Amino acid sequence: MQKVSYTGNGETTEFYFNFPYYQNTDVVVLVNNATAPEYNIIGNSGGVDADIPYVGGCVVFNVAPGENDTITISRHLPLSRSVDYQPLAQIEPTTLNQDMNYLMEVIKDLNDELLDLRTQYDEIANKESAAILLARISAIHDEIVACRNQMNELGDVSQIGDNIVAIDTRTTGLLDYVIESQTPTAENNYTWYRKYKSGWVEQGGCYLGNITAGNSTQITMPITMADARYNISVTGEQYSNNWAYAVVKDGSKTTTSFEIYVGAASSADKVKSVYWQVCGFAQ
Repeated sequence: MQKVSYTGNGETTEFYFNFPYYQNTDVVVLVNNATAPEYNIIGNSGGVDADIPYVGGCVVFNVAPGENDTITISRHLPLSRSVDYQPLAQIEPTTLNQDMNYLMEVIKDLNDELLDLRTQYDEIANKESAAILLARISAIHDEIVACRNQMNELGDVSQIGDNIVAIDTRTTGLLDYVIESQTPTAENNYTWYRKYKSGWVEQGGCYLGNITAGNSTQITMPITMADARYNISVTGEQYSNNWAYAVVKDGSKTTTSFEIYVGAASSADKVKSVYWQVCGFAQ
């Protein structure tokens, strides 16, 4: 590929190139690897009946590229034919020469691109990192071969499957892990939970509101429980100097909610916040 590069200085608007081309659309102008702003191309004519119409030219920007901008001018010839020779029509030598030279210039550009790719490949292949990568690939290949040999020595694959099922059966209930969780935030009313593979769930939250003596408030759990026989603990934060406590209201437990009741020394006493935690199996 024919190409020239320049570095802008904020003042220069004209940049020259000396490679041949056929029409202005064959010349691609980039500034910092992006399509250049407004510019004009002034070509140097190859003369009347020239094999290639233009032998070079100049790119003239309306506004000078900035200081240290990279200006790249290159040639991109479409891989297509513009002349259709008819069987009985007379062939003009100039037209034929231009057509053949166009194809030759396209081949030159493709050859330059191949050489550039080969150079890049050689640079990558000669780097130490590439050698390390190839060595690692070779080591992985050896590990795969070793594993395959070990599997062949184990014999019948169906027996291996039976052994795996037996191991999984023996470890049921011993190997459990969290598959879903939630962090308390204002959006979820400061509730949290951890749900395990076995179906076991731990969840809790904080009710940030005053509950006066003799009253109760309903708590809705983020995870529905399998039944109402789950374990629950409630702790109330005392608001006044007199004693006050928070408990689960009798008969209020369901699979989705329960009520917290506050008892205190007097009707004026209250609990200003309640922390709760539930554990058991989810629905």
